[in-house]
Amino acid sequence: MIFFSVIIPTYNRAHLIGMTLQSVLTQSFTEFEILVVDDGSQDNTAAVVKSHADHRLRYLPKANGERGAARNYGFARAQGEYVLFLDSDDRFHHQHLATLHRKIQELNQPNFIASKYDFDRDGEISPSDSAGLSEGWYGLDTFVRGNALACNICVLRHNPSLHLFEEDRRYAAVEDWMFMLENTQHDRVYLVDAVTLTMNDHDQRSMRSDNMALVQRLQLALEWMLQRVVLTPVQRGVLVGRVYYLCAIHAYTDDNRRVALRFARQAAPYLTPTQAAVLLLRCAVGQRAVGWLKKART
Repeated sequence: MIFFSVIIPTYNRAHLIGMTLQSVLTQSFTEFEILVVDDGSQDNTAAVVKSHADHRLRYLPKANGERGAARNYGFARAQGEYVLFLDSDDRFHHQHLATLHRKIQELNQPNFIASKYDFDRDGEISPSDSAGLSEGWYGLDTFVRGNALACNICVLRHNPSLHLFEEDRRYAAVEDWMFMLENTQHDRVYLVDAVTLTMNDHDQRSMRSDNMALVQRLQLALEWMLQRVVLTPVQRGVLVGRVYYLCAIHAYTDDNRRVALRFARQAAPYLTPTQAAVLLLRCAVGQRAVGWLKKART
């Protein structure tokens, strides 16, 4: 029996995917399959995957098309009742699938369910944005404020209303948020109050590797979101403010003060006065000055 299909898109992660696969293969709940979608890797990913030989593991190579296309490719070939998406540098905790399965039975098969996750930065564990959320249902009002779940989402496969991932590579690294917005227009996600997944917060993560490219993708994604998602005026304002805020932060991280300050000014009308003031000040003085001030205080 296959209850869960775990879809793992990967691209040149041979040095990391072994840990990811091992975290799934050692789950306490065993009714699952793994679909590794190799999105055109040029390293020895195939050999690493095949070294973890298991009857529940399928290796699916394809031409490069970015994560959205790879996830959809795996979804079309999945056989489980529920589908989970796992990045090839992250890992499940031992009870991840068991925790989700138990809650799915309690809730009588919700369309969307997730658990909480944390970050591992060179061995130092820190909480994610999901940490402060209570257990329960979350809808569009939550996700216009950002995507606290990243792609840590489990979906009912036979859901005729399900919108799959945007495949246009111009939106790479933002397609998770777009997925959550589009699917919570008329539905909700149940969040389990348990940390059962760890994300590897290394420098090559899509959210860290190229800040200015991400700023461009966020702007494109905002246009997509406003066209594809039906929002109230309040929700629209919150979403616009959040995107501009993130653009400012990523430009600030890249020490591009001029661009950061421009986005901070655009975000300010949608933030509280305190949030706007702090963001504008940080962007005006720049990352290096803020870092120097922090060192001086310690």
